Amino acid sequence: MDLGVEAEKRGKKLRILVSRLRFLGDIIITTPVIASLKKRYPEAELYYLADARYVDILEENPALDGIIRLEKGNRSFLRTVKQLRSLDITAAIDLYYNPTSANLLFLSRIPIRIGGRRKWRRHLYTSTCQVPVGVRSAVSHHLHFIEGLDCDVSERCPAVYLSAKEEEAGRQSIEELFSGRRGELKVIAFHAGGTWQSKKWPVRGFAELARTLCTKGSYGVVLLTGPGEEDENRRIVLESGTDVKIIPYSPLRDTAAMMNACDAVVANDGGILHLAIALGLPVTGIFGPTEPDIWFPYEGMGPFALATRNEECAPCHLHHCEDRKCLDMLKMETVLEKLVEVTEWTDLTC
Repeated sequence: MDLGVEAEKRGKKLRILVSRLRFLGDIIITTPVIASLKKRYPEAELYYLADARYVDILEENPALDGIIRLEKGNRSFLRTVKQLRSLDITAAIDLYYNPTSANLLFLSRIPIRIGGRRKWRRHLYTSTCQVPVGVRSAVSHHLHFIEGLDCDVSERCPAVYLSAKEEEAGRQSIEELFSGRRGELKVIAFHAGGTWQSKKWPVRGFAELARTLCTKGSYGVVLLTGPGEEDENRRIVLESGTDVKIIPYSPLRDTAAMMNACDAVVANDGGILHLAIALGLPVTGIFGPTEPDIWFPYEGMGPFALATRNEECAPCHLHHCEDRKCLDMLKMETVLEKLVEVTEWTDLTC
């Protein structure tokens, strides 16, 4: 299907909507779809619809003409329907295809609606996509939704953009944390949090890694803080016995800017990990119960490495696990080795 021809048939300007309502990491993973659509249809106006809590991360994306924020509640739902109708969208690609997004696009009277084949929602789309069984990567999974639009669906790295002002603010924040010594240090950001208990490397692991780095003298560590992760970070500082800095919970783009001012990132599987990848930083991703070939398809795309034990019980996809040997037995030396691999800081070799 050629969307340019479809818009011309209707006598309308080509406007395309991409939607992935949730969550942070999942939205970031869809950014190659945005880039591919813009490359194929440079004349089009592109819009993105997502949950207001996460979609700000797409600000400054040069391919997007607008971001549509869906708040909680029926009033926001109806306002969004009205907004989408007023935009006169030609085609929508729904990469989440849950009841909310399927109904929203249907009620918005968008003439071309592409979504998944899940349950009754498939009847609300004009075209559906069945991703081939052999496609494992989440990045490729989303790209397959636009294969029928004559777009390039080759796998590529996600991308998030910051303004020059944001980048400078991030640099200043990190400089202040280290009292003007930032130029003397290589700074590594840790994200030890996560939504699932089963996906968190133990505090003692992060504390041991922080101690190893900080005692070298030329390294600094900052801890990124998500909602409710303050106590976890304080424990890392105490157990490391070093001058690890804590970045308080901050707006999403502020966090991105401060992370961007660091030299490398070590993070549990989650949204912050995907954000670090999308910023192009050297990243070590820590995985336990989830599938790296789906959620960490990045090795070979840049300075990105995976730290995992490949236990027989994984992937279990459990949100809570009493055993947790996949992460509890992951050694600090293994994570450090992967950090050296992506940064080439050979003085850290144990």
